[in-house]
Amino acid sequence: MLCPACGFDNIDGVDDCEQCAQPLVEFDPTGGELEESISRHTVDVLCPKTPLTISPETTARVAVAEMVDQRIGCMFVVEGGELVGVFTERDVLLKMSSELEELDKPVSDFMTPSPVTISKEDSIAYALHLMDLGGYRHLGIVAADGKPTGVISIRDILRFLCVRFGEIRAQAS
Repeated sequence: MLCPACGFDNIDGVDDCEQCAQPLVEFDPTGGELEESISRHTVDVLCPKTPLTISPETTARVAVAEMVDQRIGCMFVVEGGELVGVFTERDVLLKMSSELEELDKPVSDFMTPSPVTISKEDSIAYALHLMDLGGYRHLGIVAADGKPTGVISIRDILRFLCVRFGEIRAQAS
């Protein structure tokens, strides 16, 4: 079965494209208003934040200080205008030892290379699905040319769900 999103030729019977993870089955609107809402709305309605970027040579010390200062959980690692990695608070916790000298190494030693990304036209449901499958708390939004244009977090999606749920409840009463 050919994926309508990316054209990948999947084995018959699979529910999701093995290349891009888009669903290959038709959306069932009987799932309810909340499900329909996250499937219909694109991530652009979440007002993605402008991503903070660093080069691969930036030291982990500088990156961590900037993340603390800006109160953010990730920074995009960009080289030549293209996204090559993401440096997150989890990278600090899971990939760095307690040796303070490691903070003087470049973020390229600790970053997650070639991160999963989405486009601003992707649905909130698709973004949520990717986040769930990969265990991500942030997703980068990139333009067709590979340049990062935004970032969303799981909190952005939760905020949308809370507001939408409240609207649905208000309409029901």
